Amino acid sequence: QQSWLHSFLIINFVEISRLTHTTSFIFSPGNPRNKCALKPGHSLMDWIRLGSSGKDLTGVGSRASHLTVTLKQLEEHNKENDAWLAIRGKVYNITHYLPFHPGGPDEIMKGAGKDATSLFDQIHPWVNYDQILNKCLIGRLVLHDSDLTAEDLFVSNKPKTPTNEALKSPTKDSPTIQSNNNQVIKEEPEKTEEHLENSVSQLPLPRFDWIQKMDSITTIFYTKALSNPQVEINPPNQENVINIFLQYEGKHFVNELKFSKSIQWPCQTKINYETGKIELVFKKVESQIWENYGTLKQRHEEQLVMDFKLKYSVINKVQVNQNIFLLELERVDSSKLTVPVGKHVRVFGKVKGEEMSRSYTPVPNSLFAKYKPQVYTTDNVCLMVKNYSNGNISRFICSKNKYDVLELSRPLGTFSLADLEQKELFLMLAGGTGLTPMLGLLSFVLERRVKKCQKVSLLFFNRTEEDISFRNQLDALQKEDSRFQVTY
Repeated sequence: QQSWLHSFLIINFVEISRLTHTTSFIFSPGNPRNKCALKPGHSLMDWIRLGSSGKDLTGVGSRASHLTVTLKQLEEHNKENDAWLAIRGKVYNITHYLPFHPGGPDEIMKGAGKDATSLFDQIHPWVNYDQILNKCLIGRLVLHDSDLTAEDLFVSNKPKTPTNEALKSPTKDSPTIQSNNNQVIKEEPEKTEEHLENSVSQLPLPRFDWIQKMDSITTIFYTKALSNPQVEINPPNQENVINIFLQYEGKHFVNELKFSKSIQWPCQTKINYETGKIELVFKKVESQIWENYGTLKQRHEEQLVMDFKLKYSVINKVQVNQNIFLLELERVDSSKLTVPVGKHVRVFGKVKGEEMSRSYTPVPNSLFAKYKPQVYTTDNVCLMVKNYSNGNISRFICSKNKYDVLELSRPLGTFSLADLEQKELFLMLAGGTGLTPMLGLLSFVLERRVKKCQKVSLLFFNRTEEDISFRNQLDALQKEDSRFQVTY
C-alpha cells in the first residue's frame, strides 16, 4: 500500500493555494514573511522622511524620471553602491533604499541590474512599489533603438519607441471550400500573417490558423504542449483590430488581428491545456463565406507594460453553505482574460480607509450548476470565498452584490503543468476552501487524452459535514467518471 501511494503524484493544496499577507518589499524566494532586523533609523517612516528631505535619491539630478534606459545600460548598475532595477517598465535607483529594505540588501540586490518584474511578482505583486520608490524613479526601460545616438537615448526628455522590428510582406491568401455540413475547409494556405519579429529575440511566434462556417470564424493559435498559456483578448477598436496577448513560459506575444469583415463581440475561448491549442470563436455580423480572414501582425515582447489591477463586476452570486459564497466576475472594460490552471489572483479592497488584499484561486464556473469538465474556457473569474467573521477582505468580498465592482490582479503564480506530463495516478489533499486549486486541476487531469489519467483520488478534509463544499457536484462527478474517487 505504501509503494502504491508513492506512485501517486501528491499535490499539496497548501503549496498551490498558499496565501501570503506580507506587505514588505522583499525578493526572497523562500518564506515571504522572513524579515531582517533593520538598523535604528531605517524604518519605513525614516525612509519617507529621507524622500521628503530634498536629497536626490536618483543620482541623475534634474533628468530624473525623464531618462530612457536600455537593458544593457541597466545591467551596468548592479553593485550595492550603484544599484538600479526595473519593474513594469520603470527604472529605479535603489542604492539608498538598500538599508531600508525589510528583507535585507542581499534579497533586493537579486533584482539589481535587471528587469525584476517577474521576481517581484513571484513574491509580493500587491506591494505598492511605485509609492515606496517614487523618489528613486530614473525613467523608462526601453529596447535599444539603433537609430538613436547614445546621448539621445539616455538623456531625451521625450519617450522613444523602439523601431527595431522587421516587417515581413504578406502574401495572398488561399481560397476556402464549403463542405456539405456547413463547415468550411481551408486549402493549404500561403501565409498571410505579417510577422513583426523582435530582433532582440528570435523566439518562434505562436503558429496561426483559421477556419470558418457561414455564421462564425475561428482563429487558432498553437502554443507549446502543457505551456499553460494566459490569454487576454481586447474588444475590437475603431479600426476593427483585436489585440490578443498570449503569455506562457515567461514569454509575451502580441497578436494584432484585423478581420476583413465585421464580427460580433465577445468571442468564445477554448483552450486545450494539454496540447496548447487556443481557439477563439467569433460570430459574424453577416452570415456569409469570407474570401480571407484579414491580416495578422505578430511580435514578441520582452515585457508588456499593462495595468496590474483590473476592474471586475459581479454578475452572479450564490451562497454555497453557511459561510461560503460563489461569485462570478466579468471585466468592466469588456476584455477577456483567462486564468491558467493552478494560478491565482489577488483581490483588493479598502477596509476602514486601508487597502488590503488576499489571494484566491479561481474555480470553474460550471460549479454554478453541475461541476463537470468544460468545453469552453470561462473568460470570467469565478471565486469561492469563505466569509470569516474576523476576515477583513473575505467580509468585504462577500458583502458585494450583483453589479458591484471589485479590483483584481492579473494571474499570479509559478505552477507548471509540465510537472504532470508523465503522471497517470493522482492523489489530491484539500482542506476547506483549499479545495479551490484542486477543482481546476481535476478538470485538467480528467480531460487529458495524450497521457490519460488512470485514477485520481481526492481526500477532502472539513471540520463538520455541513462545511463540505460542493458535495453534490463531487458525488455526481464520482458516479459519472469511475476514475475519480472522493473521500470526505
